[in-house]
Amino acid sequence: MSTANVLLVPYPCQGHINPMLQFAKRLASKGVPVTLVVTRFIARTARFDAGPVRVASISDGHDDGGLPSAGSVDEYVEKLESTGSASLAALIAAAGDGPAPFTHVVYDSFVHWAGRTARELGGLPAVPFSTQSCAASAVYHYVNSGLLDAPPAGEVGARSDPFAGLPGLERWEFPSFMFHDGPYPALTAPALAQFADRGAGDWVLVNSFDELEYEVLDGLKCHFKVRAIGPCVPVPDTDDSGDADRFNYGANLLDPEDTCIKWLDAKSPRSVVYVSFGSDAYLGAAQMEELARGLLAIGKPFLWVVRASEEAELPRHLLDAATASGGALLVRWSPQLDVLAHRAVGCFVTHCGWNSTLEALGFGVPMVALPLWTDQPINARLVEEAWGVGVRARRNASEGVFPRGEIEQCVRAIMEDEDCRAASARAAARRLSDEARAVLAPGGASDKKLGEFLEYACAVMDNGVTEPSPFEAARRWSEAARAAVAVGGSSDQNLDEFVDFLRASAGEK
Repeated sequence: MSTANVLLVPYPCQGHINPMLQFAKRLASKGVPVTLVVTRFIARTARFDAGPVRVASISDGHDDGGLPSAGSVDEYVEKLESTGSASLAALIAAAGDGPAPFTHVVYDSFVHWAGRTARELGGLPAVPFSTQSCAASAVYHYVNSGLLDAPPAGEVGARSDPFAGLPGLERWEFPSFMFHDGPYPALTAPALAQFADRGAGDWVLVNSFDELEYEVLDGLKCHFKVRAIGPCVPVPDTDDSGDADRFNYGANLLDPEDTCIKWLDAKSPRSVVYVSFGSDAYLGAAQMEELARGLLAIGKPFLWVVRASEEAELPRHLLDAATASGGALLVRWSPQLDVLAHRAVGCFVTHCGWNSTLEALGFGVPMVALPLWTDQPINARLVEEAWGVGVRARRNASEGVFPRGEIEQCVRAIMEDEDCRAASARAAARRLSDEARAVLAPGGASDKKLGEFLEYACAVMDNGVTEPSPFEAARRWSEAARAAVAVGGSSDQNLDEFVDFLRASAGEK
């Protein structure tokens, strides 16, 4: 059996690179050569410990400054596609001239152009990888296919019809990228069309696991060959929290402050509220103040991640006393996996980005969900209602923020043993943590799906099967169309058969 040589192309940001790097490491553990592609700016400025995974770079059109140097996110996305396609094609072509050409491309479903580039360049098999929840991916696909509609804007409380494992959703629970009036219109089309070129026999990989989203997965299997190969996050081998500095993806675009681990060491078990909204979310001054007041009202120690880009919005006058007494610690970035593994952490106040959600599940930490945008609202719905591993805060509709009282109430529900929801959420989180470890273990469900994917990859090579480029496919269908209408072709024969029917019918009359 031939050996595959796989090229992985993530969308160039922390939350997309990390799960694909974790997937790459799992492929490498099976003896498969793997290369992860990042932008030249990220390759130069980030810290990588990719182990057996080779890291290569392409241009995004902003080699000196990356996304921050672009005029807008929309401008960056457009430049990434135009420049990235050409740069990726050059990388694939150069490898093709060497001793180890790439045999397959696995691309982030948000960079669909990478799949198109691979197929146009000699029909290289290309498989999309969704870094979002299966539920979010399903919503995009069904909306794009005309199978699901969001409630109209302005109809408060109206919900979509439940469909293919998805619950009925209010408009604000739909992934925000699907709406053209969202903050980044350039992402709407690629988000909706992530799987538009996938058919019933085509592979789609998702960063989830069967036990977590089985109903939605079953629905998608009617449309393409979807396989859940996650969670693509580092998880502990056992349910013990373990030692600090043990868990790491291998890619850091931000510098974590390890001092927070020593601070946690001095706290009692399950006493600390951990607060982080990921690498991209923006809260703003009003929400920062509501969050600060809500946390202070609880009276429990909290560790709050506030990125350097948001420090100016902090209400420091409210927090100085708590930080001075050791009751609170603010850091610009944390080693999140080690924090979630720490015995002192009692709950995770999170935006419910998919990586953060899977990490909390992997370490058995219950959540307080404050979803902001993209797939976070539907993830938060699952956290509270489908899995029972946390509670979901509600925004003040008129002010657009999560109010301090709501935050306080939700955190107390998870942190205070007197509340029955606390014990229930902890038990559910532990159960899903056990299941996450089980599916990744040798012979587990996700491990088997990975093996199935590798069998497919090797079979493609052994049988000499490639995916035709759109131009080649169009040429083939053009030839087939001409052949069908030619004398003696299938359509010509069907026409003759119909004419015979007409004559016979006329003769009967």
